[in-house]
Amino acid sequence: MFRRLLAAFRTRTTAAAPAPAIDDVITACDEHGRQVVMSREEWRDKVLHPQLKQHWDTADALYGTILTALSDGFAPELLTAAARLVEIDGLPERSHVAHGIVLLESGRHDEAEAVLQAGIRTCGETAALLTNLAKVKHDREDSVGASDLLRRAIRLDPNFEHGLNGWLAVERARAGEAGFLQALQEACALPRSWRARLLLARHHLAAGDLPAAREQYTAVLAEEDVDGSALMTMAADLGQYGHTGLIVTLVGPVYDPTRHGPQAAFHLLRACLETERVAEGEALLGRLRAVSPPPLARHLDEFERAFHQLHGSEAHA
Repeated sequence: MFRRLLAAFRTRTTAAAPAPAIDDVITACDEHGRQVVMSREEWRDKVLHPQLKQHWDTADALYGTILTALSDGFAPELLTAAARLVEIDGLPERSHVAHGIVLLESGRHDEAEAVLQAGIRTCGETAALLTNLAKVKHDREDSVGASDLLRRAIRLDPNFEHGLNGWLAVERARAGEAGFLQALQEACALPRSWRARLLLARHHLAAGDLPAAREQYTAVLAEEDVDGSALMTMAADLGQYGHTGLIVTLVGPVYDPTRHGPQAAFHLLRACLETERVAEGEALLGRLRAVSPPPLARHLDEFERAFHQLHGSEAHA
């Protein structure tokens, strides 16, 4: 839901850049998996409006329809539906955030602020509500107010990605790289903070300071419950900066297929292939096959063939 708002906290230039054009067509798949291309008007009238009507009294389905339509740039068409979601949804934070984003994307900032404040009165302050309220401040060119709200958001949830990224972007715009790093260090110091530590580690990798990056990774991995996306990000960054062996050394002992998902596993398997750690790679494949759903079998088969090829290379060496 919040992905479209990430651009909201980018540095402003003196002359506003023209808004990107929205595609004139919508591409989707029908119930048989065939690709369908429709004009935006046709999609709105034949798909979106009937879906909104169909799901008018079902909060989860209405929320999903709003979310999809937002990603396709239909915010002005969703104003009534988003207000309806607030009426029927048993998850008031979700509905107020959705309504607020629809209003923000429609350029109705005063109404968005009122809806988000109503959400705070109902739920208390949450990272998502404060982050979107900061978007209102940012669009009004109140960088101090936006920064204050975003700081409060990450103190509530230091790993809320959009709040953290928004705050770092605002601080970079206000105070340059020094402001960015100061905010990042502050976020790292918060209890249970791991996302900021990964960003700081990435900064160190880009600067060529592997020991400093590894220090941050060690702190993240020492937590009792390591997030799967943390392992995925760590592995991806280590691979990007040429430290493939450390993926196996650091991520491998912590990775659990039942808790951490397949993406980190794929990075691990590639690292085992690149470093020719056949035994470790095949052991991981066995653990993954025991718990992976059928759609992943094809990918695991590809890795298995690659490890068999390595076996053959070793036999002929």
